[in-house]
Parts: sequence; structure tokens; C-alpha cells
Amino acid sequence: MNKSEPSLNNTTDNYLAALDIGSNSFHFVLARSVNNHIQILHTEKYQAKLADGLSSDNTLSDEAILRGINILANLASATEHLTKDNFRAVATFTLREAKNAKKFLKEAAKIFPFDIEIISGHEEARLIYQAVNNFIHSQNTRLVIDIGGGSTECIIGTGNNISVLASLTMGCVSFTQKYFADGLASELNFKKAIKGAKREIDSIVKRFKKHPWQEVVGTSGTLKSIYKAINHEEHIAQPVTLKKLHDFKSQLIEYKTIENISIRGLKEIRVPVICAGLAITIAIVETLQIKEFSHCQHALREGVLFELLDNHSNETDNIRSRTIKSLSERFNIDENYTNTAKEQALAIFNQVKSQWKINKNIYKELLTASIKLHEIGLDINPSGYHKHGEYILSHADLPGFNQEQQQALAWLVGSQRKKINPLENLQWYLLEPEKLEKICIIIRLSILLTQQRHINETYTLIVEATDNSLSLLLSNEWLVDHPIVDTELFYEAELMKPLGIELLVKS
Repeated sequence: MNKSEPSLNNTTDNYLAALDIGSNSFHFVLARSVNNHIQILHTEKYQAKLADGLSSDNTLSDEAILRGINILANLASATEHLTKDNFRAVATFTLREAKNAKKFLKEAAKIFPFDIEIISGHEEARLIYQAVNNFIHSQNTRLVIDIGGGSTECIIGTGNNISVLASLTMGCVSFTQKYFADGLASELNFKKAIKGAKREIDSIVKRFKKHPWQEVVGTSGTLKSIYKAINHEEHIAQPVTLKKLHDFKSQLIEYKTIENISIRGLKEIRVPVICAGLAITIAIVETLQIKEFSHCQHALREGVLFELLDNHSNETDNIRSRTIKSLSERFNIDENYTNTAKEQALAIFNQVKSQWKINKNIYKELLTASIKLHEIGLDINPSGYHKHGEYILSHADLPGFNQEQQQALAWLVGSQRKKINPLENLQWYLLEPEKLEKICIIIRLSILLTQQRHINETYTLIVEATDNSLSLLLSNEWLVDHPIVDTELFYEAELMKPLGIELLVKS
């Protein structure tokens, strides 16, 4: 759907925009913030069918990559007035799964001047819920469902609070390839697809049944198409029930083949994937025993807009900072100590950031987050707490962090002491490994210098950096008073050599 494009001038402080790079479609939305609310101005939708090009071994085809890149090129005019502060592009299932996603991102960077963030399924689910919650206010607990091209997100929440969420590896494109590849809208194909979807949904049933809901809302393309097709003859749209879904299925089967389907209210571009989408919907409704669901037209891209608005309004209290605070409280982290270590880390960071070219705010944010969470694994095993911390952060839900940022945070915590894990084993695109290694060095030194937890101790640390060296200026008296730190600095110098950094301690 396209709306008339507004005239933008050079004053764009109150404009916000988002791009959802989905498995089936790309969605662009431009909005304006008015009194801390979102006013949608312009939307664009492009049929990309990225998931069509994802092979069984998760390789994205050159044809699919080209389709996506051409769409990004077409978006150039819509994004030329935007900046990195008021525009965010997020990618979902297909680029999450594609082992050659970096190829797509490199090609995109040649013609698209904005970073593309690959977000996790749980982060996608959270943002979807945020959109529905901000556009449809309700005091009821509700289940929100979004069936995309490659994944399906289910979320239960009340107001701003999410109780449980899940991202399932099933979508209208992937299920079309798997169950309707012969092009037949047959009872047998539907039966197999519904059964396959139920196997996926079974994994969340127990968790979701523990959180009763009063209403169900479907969002995004698949459920929108089903909702509109079923309600096409209604003067006032009615909630969709299981009976209506089965009646719709019978209607589709009458056409025998998918290409022959022609139903009023169903857009032609949705026809190729409607059978798979309906099969998934029936499976969800039957397995979760949903009586009826309504529809919300707002989804992931609007959720991203609200996050942008929230970050602009609360620069020091955004979703990422709240995530870190929540984890600190949940794992009983010693906040007094981590604040001391954080101040030490920032003191070093501010002295070396120019020479080491780590001025981007995300590196400073990862530095402080890693310090605040570096003891998250302490209760599990004090001797190997860094390894347990890395595991926790690799697998936890971290609202506000994209996949690469979460990976970096986990790596930094896992490499805070003892052996430094090699970075080349991980995939990086938006973040630079060399800069993460520099952040890691700062974290290790800050923890080492404050490990004896002298909370009220004050001393001045002078740090000098070159591209391949770091000098710490410490007084002889302080080193004599802290013999363990003095010894640890000697061993730390050896551990830093593989990173190409010579650590020098001067007095």
C-alpha cells in the first residue's frame, strides 16, 4: 500500500522511519512524532520473496539477493532525507538463517547508506507486540500472532508487559515450498501442512497455556489477507473463528490449483502463499484453542518506530539500558562493584578512544553493558563464571539488542578474563572485530584493577595508547599496596600479545 509522499524539508528532527526486510515483503514506513506519539505519513511495500531463494542448506540465491538489492535501490528517494538517528532498518528470518547473509549486506551497503540490523526472532516478536500495544490500547491480556514468510511470532502480554513470547520456524513462504510445491490446493496438502505446523506449535503450548488471554489479535500480511478475504462481504468486519477458517479452506480447495485461485478481497500477490498461510493459521487456532481473533494492521515496522521514539525521548533510559538493569537485578549482581569497574573502564576509554578510533557510541554502550553484566554467571560457578556469563548472554532474550550486538556482548563477557576467545570464529558486519578487541582490553584491565573491590578507593590512572601499545601509569606505592594486581598485570601483558597490543606498566 502506498500513501502520498509528504514534502520533506531540511528540518527533519521529528521524522522517524523504519524498514522491515522480511522473508516475503519489504515494508517501509515514514512517520512524524507529534507530542510523543506516532503519526504515520507514508508507507511502501515491495514483494521481495527472499525466502523463495533460501536453499535447504540455508544459502540465499544470487537471484534473491538481487531482488532485495533492487528494492533497496528503489527506496533511495524515500530515504534520502533521513539520517542514521531517525531511520532504522531491520532484517528478519531469511537473513537470520542465511549463512551467506553477509554477501547480501555487503551488496546492500554499496547502494543503501544505512546499516541493516539482523534481529532475533524474540526481538522481532517483542517489536511486533509493541506496535499492537501502542496502536490498540487495551487493559486485557492478549495473544498477538504474526505469520511471516519464514517465521511465526506469538506473544502474550498485558499493556506494556510481555508475559511470554516465541518465534517459530514456520512461515507462509517456507510452508508453500514444503507442502504446496506441486501447486495443488488439495485436502491432502492442507492436512500435511496443518500437521507440520502443529508439530512446531506443540513446543510452546504448555508455556502459553499458563498465561490465559482474553483476546487474540493477528497482524501482518498473512492474517491480514485471511481476515479481509473472510470479511469481504461484511459491512462491519467480524472476528475470525475456526469455522470460518475451515470454510475458507474448502473454498480454496474448490479451485484445485493455487494459480487458479481468484477470491474477492484476496490480493493477487498473496495468492501463491495463501494456502500455506491458512494452514498455519488453522493449526495455531486449533492447537491453542483460540475462539476468535481480530486484526491489527500495524506490525514490526511500527514497533521499530516506537522504539526509535522511545530512544529519542529517553536517551539515558532506553530499552537496552532497561534490559541491562533487569538482568543485573535478576542475577543479583553486585551493583556497587560494577559501577566502580564501569567508572574505571570509562576513564580508560576516554583516554584511548581517539587513538584507537572507537568513537562510535555503540562501542561505549557495549563496554558499559559488559562491565555491568560481567559477573552474571557468578552464582553458577565462581571459577568459570565468565564462561557461564557468555552462555547466558548468548541464549537470553535481550530486548533492544540486535543479533550482532548480543553476540558481541556475550563474547566480551566470555573474554573478560583468562583466555581471549578468537573473534574470527564469529560473523561480523556492523561491528569491527579490531575495535571489539580494544573494548575487550579495556574491560579486562578495568576488572583487574578493581578486582579487590576497594569501592571507596580513589586514584588517578593515566593511560597512553598507540596503535599497538597501551601504557598504564601507576605509582610505585599503589603497586606495592596491591601486589596481586601487580602480578596479574604481568600475566595480562602476555595474553594481550596475540591481539597485537604491548601492555606496559610505568610508574
